[in-house]
Amino acid sequence: MWRILARMGNLDPRWLYLVFVLSIAATAVLPIPLSVRLSPESQAFYEAIERLDGRKPVLVQADWDQGTVGELRAQFINTVRHLFRKDLRVVFVSGIAAGPEFYEPVVEEIAKEYGKEYGRDWVSFGYKLAEPYDIAIEALARDFRATVRTDRLGNPPEAYPWLQDARTAADFALAISIRYDEMRAYITYFYEGAGTPYIAGVATISSTPLYPFLSTGNIRGLLVGSRGGGEYEQAMGKREFGTRFLIGQSAGHLLVLLAIVLGNLGTWAARKVKVE
Repeated sequence: MWRILARMGNLDPRWLYLVFVLSIAATAVLPIPLSVRLSPESQAFYEAIERLDGRKPVLVQADWDQGTVGELRAQFINTVRHLFRKDLRVVFVSGIAAGPEFYEPVVEEIAKEYGKEYGRDWVSFGYKLAEPYDIAIEALARDFRATVRTDRLGNPPEAYPWLQDARTAADFALAISIRYDEMRAYITYFYEGAGTPYIAGVATISSTPLYPFLSTGNIRGLLVGSRGGGEYEQAMGKREFGTRFLIGQSAGHLLVLLAIVLGNLGTWAARKVKVE
């Protein structure tokens, strides 16, 4: 038995990579049940939207693309679902040039699911928040119309009755950003400057410095990586991309932990065999 365990410590890593790939592939096709509950930060994100009464529009900055689709796509999809389910009117903008190419088809698909129409329930102003972002968001908070100018159809904001009163940050019920990291300028110019709450969806690696802002209420809610996307998806009563990604991630993590345990057992067994 000790010799078998000792061999585990010298197992060719290529076998581990093969098992890792096969386990991830299996989770993508097999109906593996996985139920998750909203974490406190995801629950706060959910409640921030749930509290809205629809009297003011919601601003969503969608800055995800192919490089961040794994962590942010499910966050964005289910945020839009929640907003449409609450019958809230939504303004979409982006801070990356590729943003509209990714988020607009998703919004259109979800709009069909909830019977929403462009111009009546949502509008897209596309890539309007260029770097430096602090200046762009300050301009957006100070003069929304002058900053976004026209939507994807070439219409100004005032062309839509529900946006005729939207001039400053105070005229929005909530600001949301879904991007690799948070947009701290929303805290300064929307929350502190106008009293408009801010919630964010971010990649996991960017989340750690944000918890102090969450605990003080400067950020009202936070979705963290694929975990946040999977949690929010199930809160919306769905089991799609976010859940499958979360299952694959969990399988990968369990396999890594198993490999660490076996490797340590193998090293310990090898020493024991050598001593004996």
